[in-house]
Amino acid sequence: MNTRDGDAKRDWQTLALVVLTLILCIFVANIHLEVRGEVADIDIGMRFFHSAIVSFMLTTGLLFMFTLAFAHRQARITEQALGMFLTTVVAALVYGWAVDAGMLLPGVVGDVWSQFSTTVLRLLVAECAGLLALGICFGLLLALVSGRRHADDPLLELSSEDFSAAEGDDSAE
Repeated sequence: MNTRDGDAKRDWQTLALVVLTLILCIFVANIHLEVRGEVADIDIGMRFFHSAIVSFMLTTGLLFMFTLAFAHRQARITEQALGMFLTTVVAALVYGWAVDAGMLLPGVVGDVWSQFSTTVLRLLVAECAGLLALGICFGLLLALVSGRRHADDPLLELSSEDFSAAEGDDSAE
């Protein structure tokens, strides 16, 4: 049996899990805006549509740049870079088509650049807020764990030859 098939399946499962998690995070962020009442008339479906396309476009664009920057022996750099570039262009064309077709965010000027910049700004703010919250949570956990003192393990003080307590231990008598 070829182990590469199992590795490829696991990689695709991991990628699918990451994409589903990102979609869930974007959807939760949109619901959060509606619950807070930040915008009077918020269309979650349209915001989700814009966020998904712009996120895909930015991700494939960054992967294209990383592919050009980090060439390694196993990668077929030309095909990989061309594929990332073409998917970025297709995502940009789909986004422009959607805005031209009238799928606009409420409360934003109707041109493509305003729609795009508002969506990117909203995604970056949500991403920074999530990373900040994650950093604060891990920082608090680290501060709580690293400041604790534990009693020494009595098994570490035993002699390896006769299994008696170390010289300074009064509790063994």
